Amino acid sequence: MSELPLQGVRVIDSCIYWAGPMATVLLADLGAEIIKVESIQRIDFLRLLGGWPTPDGYEWSAVFNGANRNKYGITLNLNQEKGRDIFKRLVAVGDVVTENFSPRVMENWGLAYKDLIKIRPDVVMLSMPGFGTTGPLRNYVTFGPNVEMISGMPIISGYPGGPPMMTGYIADPAAGLMGAVAVMTALQHRKRTGKGQHIDLSQMEAMTTFMGEALMDFVMNNRVRSRRGNRHHCEAPYGVYPCKGDDQWITITISSEEEWKSFCDAIGNPHWTTDPRFSDGPSRCENHDALDKLIGEWTVEREKKDVMQQLQKAGVAAASVLSFAEMFDEPHFVDRGFFEMVTRAANNGTHPLAGFPAKFSETPLSIRRPAPTVGQDNEHVLKTVLNMSDDEINQLAEEEIIGTNPQGWPYAMDEEEAISRLKGIHGKD
Repeated sequence: MSELPLQGVRVIDSCIYWAGPMATVLLADLGAEIIKVESIQRIDFLRLLGGWPTPDGYEWSAVFNGANRNKYGITLNLNQEKGRDIFKRLVAVGDVVTENFSPRVMENWGLAYKDLIKIRPDVVMLSMPGFGTTGPLRNYVTFGPNVEMISGMPIISGYPGGPPMMTGYIADPAAGLMGAVAVMTALQHRKRTGKGQHIDLSQMEAMTTFMGEALMDFVMNNRVRSRRGNRHHCEAPYGVYPCKGDDQWITITISSEEEWKSFCDAIGNPHWTTDPRFSDGPSRCENHDALDKLIGEWTVEREKKDVMQQLQKAGVAAASVLSFAEMFDEPHFVDRGFFEMVTRAANNGTHPLAGFPAKFSETPLSIRRPAPTVGQDNEHVLKTVLNMSDDEINQLAEEEIIGTNPQGWPYAMDEEEAISRLKGIHGKD
């Protein structure tokens, strides 16, 4: 197997939830060795999102499994000096340290950047608090929805006359993507200069950069964009239209008069396509409601994939809206091998996971390891990376510095009780 792009880079990863793990999973996919650190006293909360009310339910979180593949997983109680000492020993043999706590957490542990450079002077440290490490809000805690709200995105997301809408935690992967790029940039700088550095990445600011168009519209035109649902401010038709069947949809986007003519030709030039209300782009925007109704009456009689192929053949941007179930059977995904079958311990079985979206011709990537179970790699990392003995490792387990069984997991119930509870939550079998 050829060497991977980031092979040889070791990351000590103390990130939790989604934003930080998204940054490190991209590095892991590219070949970096990620040592994910959590504790049995306080496992990564991402394990609890979408998990199951069963004794091993913390191993069944789909989002955790997706965001932590290709990583090693260990447990360390960083509230104890022994745990912090082991963390520091890992830093000494690592290249990168990542964390997305509020700033006071690493400072209280004595693991802030100023402390770590005494151990590894050229270390690259990525800190990803919600609001950054400086400023009046530095110690405020956040989740994706809070970050998204402050970025301004929800104020333009939603339907006319309706409330602002969240997009669904998009702030987390947005910050994660920028975090991965920042780390790779810092590593390149270190390669040239020999110097590490601290990366202060505010999740709020990362998300706000995606609002460039709306921000510039306000700065240049003193105009606050209104909520308009699926529509565009100057293009029509532009939206999602019903197709034959239950909850089946097609997206159609027209951006020029040439495309409008191609669209009209493709659907057979019905009489309404020559209506003066739809004679040009501004007119179509002004009469978008009437236009959407007419297009919907045409699409609803047809299968969405047939509509997509018919319009694409005419050079019109159109795409089926796929359910998650349909994605796995989509011929295009299958042909490109995008989903990879991954088998995981903890009786999770074998499931398809989305692979890395970029295909490298010289250094092909793959999902090499499933997400680690709690403390799965304690022995491997402590022995092979830190050369610790069996006796030392056993002593750490006795003192609960390391471990594999989370403390305080609330769902220690048998299978029958778990199934009953799940039926109550979801309202069905």
